[in-house]
Amino acid sequence: MEILDILEQKVCELVETVNELRRKNEELLIMLKEKEEEAQGLRREMDHLLGEKEKVRQKVAHLIRCVEAL
Repeated sequence: MEILDILEQKVCELVETVNELRRKNEELLIMLKEKEEEAQGLRREMDHLLGEKEKVRQKVAHLIRCVEAL
C-alpha cells in the first residue's frame, strides 16, 4: 500500500505543478500582449515623428533656397 501512497502523492504534486505552469503561462501571455501593444504604439509614434522630421527638413530646405535666392 505504501507504493500506491507514494504514487498518489507524486500524481498530486504533478497536478499542482501543471496548474501552476498554466497560471504562469496565462500571466506571461497577458504580459506578451501588453508588450506587443506597447511596441505597436511606439511604432506609430516613431512613424509620426519621422513624418514631423520630414516636414521640418522640407521647411529648412525651402528656407535655405530662399536665403540663397537673395
